[in-house]
Amino acid sequence: MPHADSYRIGDLVTVLPPYDRDPYILNFQHYGRVAAVEHRENMGSDLYMVELESTLPPRRKVGPFPGNRLAKGWRDQSGRWLGE
Repeated sequence: MPHADSYRIGDLVTVLPPYDRDPYILNFQHYGRVAAVEHRENMGSDLYMVELESTLPPRRKVGPFPGNRLAKGWRDQSGRWLGE
């Protein structure tokens, strides 16, 4: 699945590996929704907070991630790709 240049709040996204420096939950749950977008002029790109649904506490936010760590869309439990 190709990378998108930018995302909006509410977009379905997949967090891409490597996960070694990320919260442990990302080893099991890669799919979520963009919860916040932060533009950093000194980096020349946006950073994204991703909200995961099946977490305790619910709707945990992880990140921030640069756009190149995200892919638009995610797979449902049957393996079907859901994207825009």
